[in-house]
Amino acid sequence: MKAMPKRVYFLTTEIVPFAETYPLATFAKQIPMVLIERKYDLRVMMPKYQFISERRYILREVIRLREMDITFHNKVIKGSVKSAFIPNTKVQVYFLEHENYFQLPADNLYLNDPLNPELTNFSRLTYFAGAALTTLNYLRWKPEIIICNDWQMSLIPLFINAGVIQSDYLEGVKILQIIHSYSEQAQYPYAELKKIGLTDFDTTLSDTKVDALAASLPLCHQILFVNYNNNNLLQTYAQNQRFSAILRQEKEKIASYNLTGREAEDWQKLANEIINLLDKM
Repeated sequence: MKAMPKRVYFLTTEIVPFAETYPLATFAKQIPMVLIERKYDLRVMMPKYQFISERRYILREVIRLREMDITFHNKVIKGSVKSAFIPNTKVQVYFLEHENYFQLPADNLYLNDPLNPELTNFSRLTYFAGAALTTLNYLRWKPEIIICNDWQMSLIPLFINAGVIQSDYLEGVKILQIIHSYSEQAQYPYAELKKIGLTDFDTTLSDTKVDALAASLPLCHQILFVNYNNNNLLQTYAQNQRFSAILRQEKEKIASYNLTGREAEDWQKLANEIINLLDKM
């Protein structure tokens, strides 16, 4: 008997043509296209940056995702989601709104101003993580797998592990972490993480700052490093003291893929690798 298509929640900060600063954005268009073609039950979410034209891309309100109650920094705030299709595809994208966090220039989506709490990666990405998981309660949809794209989504496994978001829709969910770049930007103040209930870290990672990606990898079920332009991303991370021991411990669930071109067949081959990982989970 043929297995039913898996339910996959695909979380990312960039998708072509809505926002693009590095290859993640093209990946986040091409791979969902393949998953939809292969009949996966897919939901895709990204931030609604202020520069994304609602008229040009025909963004529409999602009635049941309007005025959601989202617990964030020990407060309940209102969050809303709109939706649109990636042009000329069957891929629907949910856009998470916030009046302040996503007021960013198109060429700098990771602007980090520690003097302004509404302009830090920590604030906007913890909001995104909490809201993306809370959205499942309003969708009344339970993913089997969450695909977390790059360091920006590394808070998702931490939220789930800590039970920060109350949701029956997260029980038993598996995590595929896909790493696209090397960055120091996932290091967040330990004191700020504690404020939102994230405290269960290896003490070697949590003196004054915690690298959220390093902390999240043991919580993931599969990990894929995607190499662009012939780089060896896994090797780059392995040379970092924060990651070396973790990568050795988690080696059984780590894969690495060299994306050698940008044609449709290249993305199909990468999608096949991802689907192989999904089938293991």
